[in-house]
Amino acid sequence: MEYTAIREQFHELANLVNEPVTVYLIGGGALTLQELKNATKDIDLIVREEYELKQLWAALTAAGYEPPEDLEQEYDELDAAFILENGKRRFDVFHRQVAGVLMLSDDMEARSQHLFEDGPLTVRMVSLDDIFLFKSVANRDDDVDDMVVLAQAGIDEELIVQEVHTQLSLIGRDEFVGAMKHKLARLKEQGYSFDIQDEIERLHSRTVDGERVAQCIRLLAETEYDDDLYEGVPERTVESRVGEETATSGIKWLQQIGLVRYGEDGSLVLQEKI
Repeated sequence: MEYTAIREQFHELANLVNEPVTVYLIGGGALTLQELKNATKDIDLIVREEYELKQLWAALTAAGYEPPEDLEQEYDELDAAFILENGKRRFDVFHRQVAGVLMLSDDMEARSQHLFEDGPLTVRMVSLDDIFLFKSVANRDDDVDDMVVLAQAGIDEELIVQEVHTQLSLIGRDEFVGAMKHKLARLKEQGYSFDIQDEIERLHSRTVDGERVAQCIRLLAETEYDDDLYEGVPERTVESRVGEETATSGIKWLQQIGLVRYGEDGSLVLQEKI
């Protein structure tokens, strides 16, 4: 879809919804409207409120939009709330979160840009820096190309690092750091290097330490400390299994993202993800 087709699709959507809805463009559609990209396959939207999500679903399905019969794995992995299409028109709609990890944070919302209003529909786009971040955790072939376009347009790497730390605090999960590391490595192969890469490498190293410690605590809790003698697993035991340096780094990391706490007896208690 080119610029005109995207605007027409949004005009159609505006005529379908009855109550005010604010959507945030987070993908190629935003780049196309900013004339950084010639066209996009679909329109990626994120909404903050559940009632907005329900209204979009009701309006689009009533207008003949249907879920695609065959969804490529890389799109399925993005974990959209729903994907609906009608002929060549398609909306990928997310509710607060993309790929099960990145959230539409308050800072992202504050940085977003108002594009236009059409009746009850307000269309905003997240910043180019935040689009770069969203695309760094996706697994679609064209996302790397879009990241190159964004890099050429100019991104604030310090802001991206700040948002990475915000996301870690918000979601208590760190898998997306590995995805970012992989994407930045692919960009480097194409001749694009970023200062952010050093920080992402450092964070990824800490996620590895954290995962080793988490696995150790989990195993020990199930095998050697499955009675009531300790609330969790003694820190010294973890140190003896993974090494003091890894234990120290991993425990601090798991504390930072809210996945481990010290029990009243000083032992380590793993707080599993929901």
